[in-house]
Amino acid sequence: MPVRARVSTARSHAFRLPSYTDLYYHDPGNVGNPNLRPEKSWNYEGGLEWNQGGRYKANITVFHRRDREVIDYLLDTTTTPSIYRAANIQNLNFTGIETSIDIRLPHTQIVQLAYTGLYGAQQPLANQQTKYTFNYPTHDALVTWQGMLPGKFTARSRVGVVTRYQQDPYALWDFSIGREFRNVRAHLSLANISDTQYEEISGVIMPGRSVIFGVEFLLRAKPH
Repeated sequence: MPVRARVSTARSHAFRLPSYTDLYYHDPGNVGNPNLRPEKSWNYEGGLEWNQGGRYKANITVFHRRDREVIDYLLDTTTTPSIYRAANIQNLNFTGIETSIDIRLPHTQIVQLAYTGLYGAQQPLANQQTKYTFNYPTHDALVTWQGMLPGKFTARSRVGVVTRYQQDPYALWDFSIGREFRNVRAHLSLANISDTQYEEISGVIMPGRSVIFGVEFLLRAKPH
């Protein structure tokens, strides 16, 4: 089978206006700022994709983002009470790499290995702490399997390990299985099987272990 390789590059520019919450919201722990300026960013990336006839497919991308006037909430650690105030953060740069490989196995099985690494740099914030900006994942690894099981069941399993900036790593495992009968499609999904406690946004605890079972009834039109 033919082997195909493709190289790609891209550059883009983006901006984000402050929201009403960023400008005017006020509660005991957060204060908006009506003088906020729009966020601006430049993004650069280059990648290589390799395809070995469909059985193996791999890609790697290196990217760099330069953010200016980033909107976040800052806490002055030298004063009380502890209130986060909306502000623009300067000279925030991110450099990272994304890579993945897809492997097709017998019996319509597919295994995917993926990894993303991210490094951030910024000017020092003297005696100040950000609320959102520095909660990004520095390492994110993922293994996914999907395929057919005996009895015409379709299954998918996903295991990921994430390390966020200056935090301990945590693992997540999801699994789903389903089958289509003549006029019924049934599926069972298990999320966060290990019941890991984690936060994607600082202060917001994500759901623990959950189980979802569903049934769909299929209405098929009779041929004329």
